[in-house]
Amino acid sequence: MDFKQGDIVVVRDDAPVKPELHGMKGEIVEMIENGQIRVRNDRTGNDEWFDAAALRHE
Repeated sequence: MDFKQGDIVVVRDDAPVKPELHGMKGEIVEMIENGQIRVRNDRTGNDEWFDAAALRHE
């Protein structure tokens, strides 16, 4: 899936992340070459790093 900075994404329910992050919605604020994507949580404003496979477009 192609993502770009500024996209609104949701963490997939089957993603291998902490359970409290499942369903998290936010905006992509940074992407790095190894496929890691930093997402800013809409609710808390905190940033979390995810693998691209853990995300889907809203």
